[in-house]
Order: sequence, then structure tokens, then C-alpha cells
Amino acid sequence: MKILTPRVRGLAASMLLAFGALATGSAAAAPAFQVDPTGLAPAGNIFTADALNGVSSARVAYTGVGNNYVSNGYIVFSGFSLNSNNVSTADTRVNFDYGLYATFQQDFTCSGILGPGVSCTPTALSLQLWADVGNDNTYNQAVVGTDPSVNFAGAQTQLAWSDFAYNGVGGIDNLGGVFQNVTMSWFLTPEGKNYFFDPDPFYTASFAAFNNTTQGVDCDTVDCTNALDIAITQEGGILDFVAAVPEPGVLGLLGIGLLGMAGVHRRKQR
Repeated sequence: MKILTPRVRGLAASMLLAFGALATGSAAAAPAFQVDPTGLAPAGNIFTADALNGVSSARVAYTGVGNNYVSNGYIVFSGFSLNSNNVSTADTRVNFDYGLYATFQQDFTCSGILGPGVSCTPTALSLQLWADVGNDNTYNQAVVGTDPSVNFAGAQTQLAWSDFAYNGVGGIDNLGGVFQNVTMSWFLTPEGKNYFFDPDPFYTASFAAFNNTTQGVDCDTVDCTNALDIAITQEGGILDFVAAVPEPGVLGLLGIGLLGMAGVHRRKQR
């Protein structure tokens, strides 16, 4: 099991920011919002952004019923961007004075038992966005048979949550990488309203697009064919907010676009 310290995960996340910018650019421009980090950090400034960039790890496991799977994971956010340009960490203070991360669980119904070319539709989702005050947490990546996890250190402040997936698409592409796009509900806690302070009221939906990079996917079968246990060690992408829920067809087109960006990933039989 791999443990990412704040320093190591920051380096990994910085390498994936370019990928996040590509994913951002592939969709229509997201609505902008304003953030005030001073409630979580002794320094920083109010800034404008239109997306959060991050790195995710998750384990997808077969439920034993039909073509249904459940996924548990986390997203560690490396920072914010505006018009595909990184917002200065001198303003955001992310991964300096505090960390930003999300934990989630999703249920999927797939077109078949998972393997290359099989796609899935989310049927349930629960996600929580947190601030790691002090930036002290460490993160354990997923492995086959074991969910990823967060080692909590110090105060954790919940900023937002989601409890519903409007629509989405995910799966294993023909090269063996994984992808997911999902539009979900979005609610702010009182602390979240101080952090994401504009617009007020804030957006009620969020869009996430994540895809594998050169680091890979481990499955319990050769080449992930008819896989029942899939460990996504690392994938990069974005989360932004939407004023209106996009049509499912838009999500499908973005998913197809992400397929072409996937590389060849290492897989091994367990």
C-alpha cells in the first residue's frame, strides 16, 4: 500500500496539473466563483477560479449482483485554476496552510462485467469535501482487495457534500485506462459558505471529470478482462461547478474525448 505524504502528493499532483488543464479545456467554460481562504489559513487572499484540479484513487469492487459495482475513494486537490491557468498558491494556500480533499462512495451499473470497452452509469453517489487544517493528512492509494484510505491528523473541516448523481458515464477504455464524468448535487456547510463565498447562493451542482495518466490500474484478472476488483492507483482531473445540469449526451461526448487521451497502463494479475 502506498502512502502519500503532503510533500510527495504535492509533487505528484503538480505533474498532473497539465492533464487537469486539458480536461478543463475539453469542456465548455465553467462558471467562475470566488474563494476566501483566510478562515483556514493565516495568509492568502481572496481569489477567483473556475475549477479545482486533483488526483484521485479508488477501488471498484463487484457487488455479486448483476453488473453492479461499488467504488470507494478519495480526491486530493492540488489547487485551483481559472481559464486553464493555475491560481497562485500564494493566494490559495492549498497544500501549504491547509489541504483540500474529498472522500466518496459510488454505485455503478455497467453494460457487462468490467473490462476494456465496458462502460458504466452511476446509480448512487455520496461525496464529502474537506479541509485538512494544517495540511497534515496522509493518503493510502488503492490496491486490489483494499480500499484507499485517509490517515487523519489534526482538525478536519467539512466544506461541502453531494448526495445525488444526476447523470454520468465511466468505465475502462479499450487501452485499459479508466475514465469517469459525473454531474452531482452540491451543498455547502456554513464553513463552506465562508470559503466559497461568491456567488451567493452558490451553485447547486458540480461536474467532475477524471481519467488515468501514465500510472495505472491494477485488476484481479489479466488485462482487466471480466474484472471483479479494480484498484485505480492514481488518476487526474477536475471538479467545477455548473449553473444547470448538462444533458447526458454532453457527458457522453466528453467521455469519448477522454478515451483518446488515455495511455497504456500497467495491469497485473493478482
